[in-house]
Amino acid sequence: MKKILVNLVHPNFEKSVVNKKLFNAINTLENVTINNLYSKFKDFEINSKEEQELLLKHDVIVFQFPMYWFSSPSLLKEYFDIVLEHNFAYGNNYNLENKSFAIAVSCGGDEKAFCESGKDKKTVEEFLFPFFGTANYIKMDYKKPFITYGTEKKLSEETLNTFAKKYIEYIKELS
Repeated sequence: MKKILVNLVHPNFEKSVVNKKLFNAINTLENVTINNLYSKFKDFEINSKEEQELLLKHDVIVFQFPMYWFSSPSLLKEYFDIVLEHNFAYGNNYNLENKSFAIAVSCGGDEKAFCESGKDKKTVEEFLFPFFGTANYIKMDYKKPFITYGTEKKLSEETLNTFAKKYIEYIKELS
């Protein structure tokens, strides 16, 4: 069974509904380590060596976050800039080569908004292309993202439970 690291990147996790439900669904899985980046790095002072060691200890790296302005919260960009440094993630050493790179993103808009004829004119996968590019550049295996839609409205408990069940299945498929 592969070891999975879930980097939770949510700047307002205490008030989250969807990401908290997803987190709680996988938090007790045997092979999953949760790394809450906003909790650890409130000041954005990321300990690159500690984070690199954590990446090296896992086979699958998941980045779970709410979509902010068609991308991720800012701490994730800072994390990439600091942690995925030259001669660790690329250059003379590709230490993450062949590890799996996955995204679990929650989107406020409905799925119909994320298409050529929708409000946002692009799919979520298209908006996530920079993450594919990052994974490709550092020779990681980019996996199909896990996407939840319609999170800006009040979701029923049944819908939230369906999201949670599907997220557990997604994480298990990665291992």
